[in-house]
Amino acid sequence: MHKVYDYIIVGAGVAGCVLATRLTAQAKTVLLIEAGKDTLPGQEPADILDSYPTSYYNKSYTWPGLKAAWKKIDQGTGNFPQGRVMGGGGSVMGMVSLRGTPEDYSEWVKQGAIGWSWEDVLPFYCKLEQDLNFQNAWHGQTGPIPIRRLERAQWQPLTKAISAYAGSIDMPYIADMNGDFRDGFGSVPMCNTPTRRASTALCYLTAQVRTRSNLTMVHEALVEHIIFEGSKAVGVHVKTKTGLEDYYGAEIIISGGGIFSPSLLMRSGIGDAQLLQQLQIPVLVNRKGVGRNLQNHPILFIGFHLKKHARQSLELRTHPSASMRYSSKLPGTAPGDLYINIQSKTSWNAMGQQIGNLAPCLLRPKSVGHVKIKSSQAEIAPEIEFNFLSEEIDLQRMMMVFTQAVHILEDQSVKSLCGTPFPVRFSDRLRLLNEYTPQNARKANVLATLLNLFPGISDFVLSTLTGDRLDLSALVKNPQDLAEHVRSNIAGMFHPVGSCRMGFESDPGAVVDNQCRVYGVQNLRVIDASVMPNLMAGNTNIPTIMVAEKMADALLNSSV
Repeated sequence: MHKVYDYIIVGAGVAGCVLATRLTAQAKTVLLIEAGKDTLPGQEPADILDSYPTSYYNKSYTWPGLKAAWKKIDQGTGNFPQGRVMGGGGSVMGMVSLRGTPEDYSEWVKQGAIGWSWEDVLPFYCKLEQDLNFQNAWHGQTGPIPIRRLERAQWQPLTKAISAYAGSIDMPYIADMNGDFRDGFGSVPMCNTPTRRASTALCYLTAQVRTRSNLTMVHEALVEHIIFEGSKAVGVHVKTKTGLEDYYGAEIIISGGGIFSPSLLMRSGIGDAQLLQQLQIPVLVNRKGVGRNLQNHPILFIGFHLKKHARQSLELRTHPSASMRYSSKLPGTAPGDLYINIQSKTSWNAMGQQIGNLAPCLLRPKSVGHVKIKSSQAEIAPEIEFNFLSEEIDLQRMMMVFTQAVHILEDQSVKSLCGTPFPVRFSDRLRLLNEYTPQNARKANVLATLLNLFPGISDFVLSTLTGDRLDLSALVKNPQDLAEHVRSNIAGMFHPVGSCRMGFESDPGAVVDNQCRVYGVQNLRVIDASVMPNLMAGNTNIPTIMVAEKMADALLNSSV
């Protein structure tokens, strides 16, 4: 007889680590399966621990060969880093910890996610966090994840100058962007301490948790498909370092994220029947929503060489310190849909220390894309198409927020801190130069030294390296040229959601119900960012932890 676990969790990413920790706390037997390498407590690599996201530049922590199209597939693809390591994206991404706004969760409810309103999710945000700045009913003090904001006294010169600009246009300072949802300029909440990242791998799956006899972990193991008996999920078929294994569980939980959760469902016969038949995969459930409704945050980049006195101090290990969140107020749009990220350091190396960045982005896009498998083989990367700017209102809003970023850089106080701004095309070539390698460190040191000695050449060198030399002030005055610039340079963050979204069973676009149960089968759930009906006005790491906390509570304390 084979062992049957109470739960098999596929993916030790942001959600999986939370679920494994919470479920085993109440004597449930759990098997946690991760495709990437483990990071043992006390032996974590320095780049993963770093409170600056150095690990983002280490390609060994991400899925190899994964590419995505920001617009349409036939318009080209680029590398799309997704975490393949303990903690998933939470171990490699930027640690910004925005919850989104109450309006975001009202939209969830309207789409069928009953029980996921702001009032419903707030207790679980409080449960996960140890807020180091605010002690009130909006924030938790005893959770595993430390949340902090950089004190204004620690702000870099660029951030201070932009804060003054915001005040000059009557944009208020928002001290708590997770509790005060007005338009304004605010301190960015981060999930770290001054010296250490706070991922779910580090903060939930601790050394003490790992000693629990009811927790079994398997690493460097790729789940090929789910095993069914009729319509009941009973196990998973896994390719491990030593061969193929079948593991069995009373309930299977997929926590692979916005790209890999729908991919596993499709490989297991749940998805659009036409696609599955083309790939000769037996159809178990014809559910067209699997892999559809894929959403992400579109973004543009404007770089500039910071003068010596304007650079971030070497002691400050932080990514962005503050940002601007405000509303387009266009018909049919949610509040807080526009955002400008501010950075005084843009990479781990010596060059990154000299380059600042404004990144205008759209937090509540209307455009949706898809992810679909190209083969029944798990090793073959899926097709990912975000379809950015396919809705005209998204183009309009990206033009608005890009123009606002240019106006910021035209402010005399801001202008005095930096060289000529230039648009950045975040290409695979640029990613290659930023990879975390000794060779790139040497190259960056040479270039940084050169620019320090001859600062007058910085505008030419950097604009040539990262994109085109453009007069941005002239660009934003010409709507036709600006629209073309936005279309040509649009990129995305790494926040894929919605591809297994919650909704009513009668909705063909829904994949799971409000308890994350997959429609058409039994004993199978998806619990991760893919179940979110739409993007929230913020990053997705902390909301994903919230989803896992809420579902763990439901599994342990009710009969769902």
